[in-house]
Amino acid sequence: MVAPSPKGETQLPSPVSSFRAPDWVPSISSGGRAVLDHLLRTGGASQASLSQVLDLSQPSVARLIGTFHAAGIVVLGERSPGVRGHPSVQVTLAPDYAFAIGVTLVGDAVGVTILDLAGKVRGARTIGLSDMAPVSVLEALRTLKTALIAEAGIDPTRIIGAGAGVSGFLVPGEPSRFNPPVQLAGWAGLDVAEALGAALALPMLSENDGTAATVAEGLVGVGRTCRNFGYCHLTNGFGGGVTVDGRVVQGRLGNAGDFGGVLWLLGGLYPSLDTLHASVRAAGGPDEGVEAMVRRVCLDTPGVAQWVREAGKSIGRLAFLLGHMVASEKVVIGGRLPAPIAAALARETILPATPTRNDMPFPLPAVVPTEVHGDAVGIGAAMLPLRKAFFLEQT
Repeated sequence: MVAPSPKGETQLPSPVSSFRAPDWVPSISSGGRAVLDHLLRTGGASQASLSQVLDLSQPSVARLIGTFHAAGIVVLGERSPGVRGHPSVQVTLAPDYAFAIGVTLVGDAVGVTILDLAGKVRGARTIGLSDMAPVSVLEALRTLKTALIAEAGIDPTRIIGAGAGVSGFLVPGEPSRFNPPVQLAGWAGLDVAEALGAALALPMLSENDGTAATVAEGLVGVGRTCRNFGYCHLTNGFGGGVTVDGRVVQGRLGNAGDFGGVLWLLGGLYPSLDTLHASVRAAGGPDEGVEAMVRRVCLDTPGVAQWVREAGKSIGRLAFLLGHMVASEKVVIGGRLPAPIAAALARETILPATPTRNDMPFPLPAVVPTEVHGDAVGIGAAMLPLRKAFFLEQT
């Protein structure tokens, strides 16, 4: 049975690994998930409006809201004028009912994000590591998790699980394994979800980092107003994801959106933090790691302007292809690139000219900077277990 689905909903792919919510999380019907999903995306709604935007009757909505309120999953606010003037109660998600942890595992850095049920970031931190071997990363994650829980002041018993966004593409196997970049060579062949879950003592789901970031963009970024977009994930490498008609496309093994391979074939500058780092170093920048550079680099830093010009040519060719192949309305510049540089890259990008027909060109996408504030990979990864337990998933 297909769950009721309001227009504009961003659907999630099925992440790697299995997940079982704690016993205190109730089993939620497809209709109930549709209600909670709408509240997540809108920040709250009147009870009367829910039956109008969802394929549910007023009595069904009232029953579901009553059940959720009794369980503490939603909060009821003041009454406001509803249908035909009848007062209707305002409904929002109870943020402290449940939390999830998102892990970011990329070439030279690891991060942890704590997300509440309402989709708000309650704590986040990313650190650079010179040694990305599993032993070092797992120890860093345990330390970050403990510190962030204490700083956020949340109840650790309400954490339902964790998700991870991992650099690399997926290869066949049971379970599927990541083939990571050279910086994460020690993770090749490992069951990443099992290793991370054991370290954090939480049930764990995992996903490619570009897809996880695309999930975040769909839920709290450009996807709030655009149902068809490509997401460019600039980190040590270059990847991304594709959302078509509000659904994150997974493809075979979950590798849809591996734009790095496309640009390798096309040639030109590979738009990544590593190539930005090389450009800054070549212009006389300090001898420091990529994560340290990300924290201090700006548009005036020598080497940045040249990199933006060349990267814009590569992004333009990719955006041209996305417009013709999947009819993207927008192409988003995201990842770990600092916001001012992402905005400059979006402005600098010019798509190749397309032939006109009857004096009309083919509609190509606009290139825009991300609208996600914070670590998109961590936010998207944390959303994986929350979706599994409470919200609509891929149908």
